[in-house]
Amino acid sequence: MNFRKVSDRELRCSVSVEEIRAKGLEVSDLLKRSEKTYEFFEYLVQEGQEETGFEKSGPMSVEGIFLNGTLELIFRSVDEDEIDDWEDREDEDDYYEAPTPSLPDIDPESGEVLKLIQVHFSSAGLLYKFCQLLPFAEKVPSSLFLVDGVYVMVMDLDQCTRTEIGAFCMLANEYGLESAYGDLQASQVMEHGRHICDDAVYRIHEMKPVEK
Repeated sequence: MNFRKVSDRELRCSVSVEEIRAKGLEVSDLLKRSEKTYEFFEYLVQEGQEETGFEKSGPMSVEGIFLNGTLELIFRSVDEDEIDDWEDREDEDDYYEAPTPSLPDIDPESGEVLKLIQVHFSSAGLLYKFCQLLPFAEKVPSSLFLVDGVYVMVMDLDQCTRTEIGAFCMLANEYGLESAYGDLQASQVMEHGRHICDDAVYRIHEMKPVEK
């Protein structure tokens, strides 16, 4: 992991997937508030303080983006008047806001409407985990195809919020082989791939493991 002090109020950190997993976490775990997530962020800030001389003063927020197998985090000190609306925090001094991943690189000429997005999965198991962890599966129209032994999920994220799209990107980076954006690319999958089913994200999300 690598740290950089940007200012007295801001600390940046680069941490790899391997380093996250070494702490017993997955990237997807960082999308939700939990004791383990808070402890991990606190650990990173402490390491950053020792390495850069950054001094933590009161509550902090954190934003993140997942790029090429590395999670880029920005920790910022938060003024007291900024946390008046925060709820369910046990200790303000150790409170962190869940990271907000950035949007994918979408063509700015496309306006408000997102193009179709496809994610490739190397196995049914990884596809299952992706769909199970997607908390807004019912909002994502989707179709599943098989192309040259690879599962390809074609999805429409037009009804999703910016935060939801950020969560989608983190999960896609963690469990998918690759992603592609654009209606033309999606149409090629639909034309040449073997169609498995529609509403695939929601159907798989609702699946329950078989009890042995």
